[in-house]
Amino acid sequence: MPPLFSIKIFKETSSGNPIIGMQSKETRAINVGYIEKKGKTIKFIPGRLNLGQTREEDTAEATVQSLRLPQVKKILSSYDPDDISTVTLLRETIACQLPLALFKAGIARHHGDCFIGANHIKKAHSITTSYAYENIEGLNPHGLWIIADSVAAGRNLLSTLGSLLTKFRPEELLFLVPIGNRWGINRLSALVKKKKIKKTTFIVWGALFGLNPENKYDEPWGLPDCEPIDVRDQQTFIDMYGSDLCVGGDFGNDYYCPPLALKLYKEQLKQLSIVPRIPSVREIMKIYKKEELVIR
Repeated sequence: MPPLFSIKIFKETSSGNPIIGMQSKETRAINVGYIEKKGKTIKFIPGRLNLGQTREEDTAEATVQSLRLPQVKKILSSYDPDDISTVTLLRETIACQLPLALFKAGIARHHGDCFIGANHIKKAHSITTSYAYENIEGLNPHGLWIIADSVAAGRNLLSTLGSLLTKFRPEELLFLVPIGNRWGINRLSALVKKKKIKKTTFIVWGALFGLNPENKYDEPWGLPDCEPIDVRDQQTFIDMYGSDLCVGGDFGNDYYCPPLALKLYKEQLKQLSIVPRIPSVREIMKIYKKEELVIR
């Protein structure tokens, strides 16, 4: 049986930056599922239905875990707290609660926080980014920047870095990527290399997922370019939904508008002709130990 907390060192990006993978019970609750107890009823809730505050709770805890990884602690300890800044995109990764996560991970204070308003504009045959807001008062122009966001094609992060790195040059970048794929991460890695950032590290949760080649957005467990940390997670999700369903849905609405996230989920099931086979708790407990799952 694999350890309860799994770490995997992936092959570096195409520009030579390290990628470190992590899977815990909290990250698994996001990309596979968790167990819910209500009175005498107990059932398995798949990650695509982990919406709103439960998802936010799991994300916040997983962020603390990411900052406590040995490789990340080494990075954090090499900087004075006044040289550490966080960058939060004002959508999905508000849930990462980066400043509080730093505090819980042992950094009692840091330089400050930068907030970015970047969001997807989705049309029938394209997805672009609207870069509408930038508050850089708390951003140290040098030192370490910690940035959290999921990465499909990397559109929002490319816009963010394209703006910030024209004005500042940090010593090092640390990316926390709740759902990400190698193709999009390589695009970010190429940009930071072009901007001559000395060191960059990517922390991913659950897997380097595959990326839908048609829309460069959906990231299913079942594509051939998926690189799982724990094959049980990949197989469990595929057994529920097949190979084509995106693990993330809408990365923002999953947290901040569950009714829209649920609507998208139902539309995708219909579009892909998927009849979910959600396992019973008994079936799930034949795959995982109790300690490997969030139970709430």
